[in-house]
Amino acid sequence: MDVFAWADLLLSRLLAASAQALVLGALVWALCRYLPRLDAGTRCWLWWLVATQMVIGLLWPSPVGLPLLPADPAPVVQMAQVAAATPEVQSAVAGNGVIASPTDPAAVSSWSGVSWQLTLALAWCLGVGLLLARSVRDFMRLRRAIALSRACRIPAVEAAYLALGAELGIVRLPALRISDAIDSPQLAGPWRPVLLLPARQLARMSGGDLRMALHHELTHFKRRDLWWGWLPALAQHLFFFHPLAHLAVREYAFAREAACDAAVMADPRHAPHDYGRLLVKLGVAPTPAPALAGASPTFRILKRRLLMLQHTASPLRASALTLTIGVVLLGALPYRVTASSAPAAPAPVARPAVVARPAVAPQANPVVAPTPVVAPGPIRVTSASDMPIPPVPPASGIPVPPAVAPAPPPVPPSPLALSSAGSVAMWSMSSSRGDDSYILINGEHVTMHGDSDDIRTVKQLQRGGEPLLWIRKDGQQYVVRDAATLQRLKAAHAPIEALGQEQGALGEQQGALGKQQGELGVRQGELGMKIAALSVQRAEATMGQRRDGRAAQEEEFARRTEALSREQEVLAKQQEALARQQEPLARQQEALARKQEAASKAMQREVDRVIDEAIRTGTAERL
Repeated sequence: MDVFAWADLLLSRLLAASAQALVLGALVWALCRYLPRLDAGTRCWLWWLVATQMVIGLLWPSPVGLPLLPADPAPVVQMAQVAAATPEVQSAVAGNGVIASPTDPAAVSSWSGVSWQLTLALAWCLGVGLLLARSVRDFMRLRRAIALSRACRIPAVEAAYLALGAELGIVRLPALRISDAIDSPQLAGPWRPVLLLPARQLARMSGGDLRMALHHELTHFKRRDLWWGWLPALAQHLFFFHPLAHLAVREYAFAREAACDAAVMADPRHAPHDYGRLLVKLGVAPTPAPALAGASPTFRILKRRLLMLQHTASPLRASALTLTIGVVLLGALPYRVTASSAPAAPAPVARPAVVARPAVAPQANPVVAPTPVVAPGPIRVTSASDMPIPPVPPASGIPVPPAVAPAPPPVPPSPLALSSAGSVAMWSMSSSRGDDSYILINGEHVTMHGDSDDIRTVKQLQRGGEPLLWIRKDGQQYVVRDAATLQRLKAAHAPIEALGQEQGALGEQQGALGKQQGELGVRQGELGMKIAALSVQRAEATMGQRRDGRAAQEEEFARRTEALSREQEVLAKQQEALARQQEPLARQQEALARKQEAASKAMQREVDRVIDEAIRTGTAERL
């Protein structure tokens, strides 16, 4: 994928995930705000879902479509500009009402050099890199603290630790170690978990305080918080610019600590006032990102934890799981608002003398089609025998799709025809110097910047088919035969020609997909005609048959119509798949167009420099 297309895709996904996260974050905040007795465990998972939605929205390749927008009243086909198309063909296509491609140079004239999308994408990469470097530093600091710690050899502490692990049903307990570098108990390391005890406070802890501290950390271990916490941390790294990402991580961490506090308070041997004194004794201490500590990171979090001790039980625990599932269905998955797939009804015919054929395009939301599809014009009816049969309304309420006319073949671009001028590598009718122009002839290969009428004059100046550069500047004409100057001018045009070849290769891929789309359109048109013919037969049978025999034939007509409709649905899905394949090709064409514009400006500067130097040094012979 091209770097410009990657930048566009990255920014679009970041923007979509950020917007949807605002909606989900507001919903979760409202639930936590207006349900104050909601248990801490449910709050923890709700904020975890907010962070998870941001990561999924960025990495999910195809969001879930929500057909909330109204269907288009008329089919509009977008096309990608073919690299070999001329300005005349493009203007003729635009005059027929076809939307111009985003790769049109006029549509990207505001781009110069490096795009602002690429600049923002690189800035995002830099921000993520800085946060990752900080996280790696914290991780290495924690690993050093673990390496410097020593195994706990205090019999009373080991006995309390083993007994508590058995009560909690933990088969394999983390290694218990003592460290001089920490101020509160910490659980660290998801792969090889270690429970670190502070050496300075361990001697001053009573048996009850030690048990409550160990219970808190082992609850973290039992809940697998070290593993679940990686996803909110990843969201904070990827969306470092989004305030909601930091809010979600902070609220998730607080609710996680509160859930462990509630688990400690569920033990009847522990009183809230004793546990509150322990939290105050542990105080406020920063914790490395890969670890979980009993101390609070800020005074505000400490105050909230003390207040939460008053509401450790909640009457909403019975509906907590239902509430969480509802939030998942509403906002955790990435969504994309799309147009409705129901086709709009064709406009009625006002005059009987002119009957318009309805042209129906597949309703698969095509983004890019390589060739324009122009709807056929009205059919003039000169006699009653030429009048097409109008559609007959169904008798049993089954809608009849309109007939689909096969799409006409695409209009090929008209080639550049020059008499006795050879092949043209580049043709640009504009110039940065007003009427100044130049023509470079090398065998049958012609590179020009100016008027094609001057090619005949240049041909007459050649000596035996030699390479030649003709220049018109400030009303004076020059000719250059110096091989080095001609080579420099040819090298200046090389990047443009290379980009043109890339665009041509992409155009061939788009053309192949467009051919498949055209074949599917023809098949859809044939099915539409069959459905229309079936509707006429049903109407004729209804008018000419007795009432007692209508039911069986109506059922047969309904069955055949339903079968044709299912075939139409299969073709529409295939059209949608082809349209999705067209999307990355269109983005690559757009990126190449931006490169083409930047390369054209660089080429023009180099050509002007070569021509000025040739005239100044006398290499250019004045005519």
